Amino acid sequence: MSSTVIADRRLLVRFGLALVAACVVAVPVAILAVVVKNVDGPVAGLDLDIAQALNGFATAHPWFVDVQKAISSVGRPETFRLVATVAALWLLAVDRPRLALWALVTTWGGALLGVVLKEVVERARPGLPDAVAYADGYSFPSGHALGAFVGCAVLLLLWLDRGRVPRVGWVAAVTVVAAVCFSRIALGVHFLSDVIGGCLVGLGWVAATTIVFRTWRREAGWGDTHVLTAGIEPERTEPDVDPRPLPGFRAAVGEVAHWVPRLILPWAGLVAVTLGAGWLVARTHPDGGLPGWFATHRTPTLDDVTAFASLLGETSTITIVTVVSGLAARLVYRRWLEPAAIVLAVVGEVWGFLLVSSIVDRPRPDVQHLDIAPPTSSFPSGHTAATVACYGALAVLFARRTGKHPGRWLAAVGVLAVLVGLSRVYRGMHHPTDVVGGAAYGAVWLTIVAVLMLRKSPAADRLTVRKVES
Repeated sequence: MSSTVIADRRLLVRFGLALVAACVVAVPVAILAVVVKNVDGPVAGLDLDIAQALNGFATAHPWFVDVQKAISSVGRPETFRLVATVAALWLLAVDRPRLALWALVTTWGGALLGVVLKEVVERARPGLPDAVAYADGYSFPSGHALGAFVGCAVLLLLWLDRGRVPRVGWVAAVTVVAAVCFSRIALGVHFLSDVIGGCLVGLGWVAATTIVFRTWRREAGWGDTHVLTAGIEPERTEPDVDPRPLPGFRAAVGEVAHWVPRLILPWAGLVAVTLGAGWLVARTHPDGGLPGWFATHRTPTLDDVTAFASLLGETSTITIVTVVSGLAARLVYRRWLEPAAIVLAVVGEVWGFLLVSSIVDRPRPDVQHLDIAPPTSSFPSGHTAATVACYGALAVLFARRTGKHPGRWLAAVGVLAVLVGLSRVYRGMHHPTDVVGGAAYGAVWLTIVAVLMLRKSPAADRLTVRKVES
């Protein structure tokens, strides 16, 4: 077995362990978090003095507020995460999956660290009498500062090498991070210690994942590099243990076009059955019930937990997971059948959900909604259907690849679907029957796609990979 294969098997585990390492590196942040919560301490006093001084300047100069709001809007964490995710998708497309994995883990792991620290510290945002801007959630650490630091660091290390004048990249990254951090302080939505904490968390996390990636390089026989000047992977290529050619993107169109006519009739029948069930449920099942009970028993902790669970089934999340897993399947299988199955499982779910929802037109529960209601109606739950179709397709492919029974993986997807569905009911966005309808639609559609497209055994592919690894 080659050194590259052994190193690959350790890479993902070490990325998980890097989260623990990041917590160790972020010890100064933990100390700072304790200090900033002491309202009578010197740090809190300095924070308040700076916030009041900038607030006085901002109230007297409207143009200053407009400029800082523009910087803060463009520098949202989502902006950097989107750019870094697109870069990771490009890396997957050009057969550099380990570097793509590093970019994704670093970017979204940093976002998770920020959420966890906010909930642990629970620091209130500045309370200024003449506030020029407002923001929700806790203050420490600054999500904008953390997102900007991690995003700029990822992009800098991806593209930096000796031929690209390192100083230009460093100056650009530092300038962007500084501008975003200052905008949050100037608008009065964060203290100085909040943005410093965000940058420290970002530094610790990027350092941890970079160390993991450099360890993989050494174990794979690629040596070491000076990351700060040559970038994280200056060779612009990765060792490949699979000799099979990588299929071009044009072939994907033909693969999808081959399967659409075979799937359209079962899809239409499933949509018709779901439409009839939705029409019956919407006219016989009364409002209230479980959504109303949840609305009277809400807590801040459950609000946060259900918001995260609901995010797993969001359109943006499902889109990212579908694209990333599709490109990864292309690298693993060296063909477009499996990626096409993932895409068609999700696309078929989405189009069926939109069609049924628009015709059934069931009102959402008559309770306070914790999320912004989309233009679609309540039946069926799109979050639940997408969770089953998307993650279920991944479970089927993973089980086929490993040669193990898919029951345990599909059971995990079922638990995830229950969590997403209950979260949607808790947040007042769906009735229980909406969730059941969405789960049933997603499960049946996934079964149709799997039976028609993936019924052939992948044993030959596994045998090829084993021969290459040996």
